[in-house]
Amino acid sequence: MIRIREGRPEDMAFVYSSWVKSYAGRNKDVPRRLVYGAQVEIIREVVKGCHILVATPEGADDDICGWVCYRLPVYQFMYVKAPFRRFGVAITLLKATGWDRGPIMGAYKPSRDILKKIEFEYVPQLQRLDMLERFANESVRR
Repeated sequence: MIRIREGRPEDMAFVYSSWVKSYAGRNKDVPRRLVYGAQVEIIREVVKGCHILVATPEGADDDICGWVCYRLPVYQFMYVKAPFRRFGVAITLLKATGWDRGPIMGAYKPSRDILKKIEFEYVPQLQRLDMLERFANESVRR
């Protein structure tokens, strides 16, 4: 069984490293110095304005299976370790955020496997915290 909990400060090193490595793997056309320089700064900044949920095996709270970074209605990024993929960890994380079917707006493109299961709208501008906050404030006013 998978347990979902709030992210903790000691989780953040894994969150940052898995996010950047995953981003680099999906964006091989982006120069490495930008991925490991500018993108790291973007990630560190946007995390300040978001929530992190972590998936762990039941009874092993320190072993991370995956995580999601979000600020509704926008999902920043989600990562699931390879051995735990295709076992519903990603959908379990999404449901823990309050998602229950319907379109998802994301700042980063999800994997092809997830795209088969959800309706997704890609909005890369929301990777920046200032744009995310502006969008969140405008959404609340509507």
